[in-house]
Amino acid sequence: MKYNPFNPNSIVPTNLFAGRKEYILRIIRKFEQVKRGMPSSFFLFGERGIGKTALAKLIKHISEVKDPLLGNLNFLSSYYTVEKGQSINDVLQASLNELTDEIPQTAIEVMGKKLGKLFEKGKFSIGAFSLSYGQNREEMKSTMIRDQLVSILSNIIDSVILSPVSTEEREKKDGILIIIDEINNISDLDKCAQLFRGIITTLDVKEMGYISFLLIGYDTTLKDFFKGDSSSRRHIDSNKLGVMPINEAEEVLIKGFKEAEITWNNEDLKKNIVATGGYPHSIQLMGHNLLEVDKDDNIDDKDWIEAMSRTAIELQKKDFADLYNFNGKQSGREKILDVLAVAGKALTKQEIINYCQIKNIYQYLPELKKRGSIKILPETDKIILHSQLFRTSILLKIIPKIFGENYLRDLFHKEFGKQGKED
Repeated sequence: MKYNPFNPNSIVPTNLFAGRKEYILRIIRKFEQVKRGMPSSFFLFGERGIGKTALAKLIKHISEVKDPLLGNLNFLSSYYTVEKGQSINDVLQASLNELTDEIPQTAIEVMGKKLGKLFEKGKFSIGAFSLSYGQNREEMKSTMIRDQLVSILSNIIDSVILSPVSTEEREKKDGILIIIDEINNISDLDKCAQLFRGIITTLDVKEMGYISFLLIGYDTTLKDFFKGDSSSRRHIDSNKLGVMPINEAEEVLIKGFKEAEITWNNEDLKKNIVATGGYPHSIQLMGHNLLEVDKDDNIDDKDWIEAMSRTAIELQKKDFADLYNFNGKQSGREKILDVLAVAGKALTKQEIINYCQIKNIYQYLPELKKRGSIKILPETDKIILHSQLFRTSILLKIIPKIFGENYLRDLFHKEFGKQGKED
């Protein structure tokens, strides 16, 4: 059995990661600033399945690997995924404790003497304090937590960057990178922006700005995060992760094909990769299925057709489950999506109204757009489906009823009858 490097249910390994050059170069340039004591943090956001976690994993790798072609970075870094309902205090405490795995023992011993109860038995403990009674108890608590975090980070920066306890080169770091994924799960998200701003600015004033936070969430998370403190936008750059350009999507499959030592036709690849819509998970799943159906170590048309069908069916249960009701009763939303699937092209709002026989489609469009089921093309204001694979998934579901429903039958005959005449 041949090796299949595509793993759609796991994070892409760094040796097979492809694309996203624009984002990587932008962040490397910011890390160059952090190396000089100028703090720079990011909020990476985008829809589910767009590849945020895979990119963050690669950024962590680049920050540590000391590659001359990628900035020669040597950061102390941690990666933490937030569980539902965790507080920001618990998340930062866990992130800081992960950093201790890479801190030399001599430095840990020095920090233990300086930090007292904040650092006992080699672990940090945030919130270990008592409060006096007063009207602003909650505000005092937030301030004290911020001061504790600044104190901890100041000691780490001093121990591994400014005045390393050991003179060994491998122990001297360029900066600190703290990655927090699924930040949308934090229970007190409204307090986060102010806390991060306080930490970043205080360290900067103390000339200890060797810090970078990389926060990961969704579009809605971004709004909720900055709603708590709009001033933090000056300290945390927002970076929206979109779908991969087609040439980068091709690069992903080519890298995997080479790893598996199989051959392929470039024209077939260019023609069929478009179906994924540039979504990283769909690309990985397509690559995985191509290698699963291939029998002769050469990807041909037959392999593409079978893999496309497999991928579309699997995505019905995963990525597309929130975009379309594949199992239950169909509503007006599904009628709109059925029309777009049968048409196979972008339609105007009036065309959709004419075909699906729903007078007020406008009540459904905002939610469909929010879910990611549809996209509105800015240049024409026409509406198109999420991707070709999404279209295939819907068609596989509705084929039995296309000729039973008047609105779908008429559309099918109009579109495909027209194609037949043109051919």
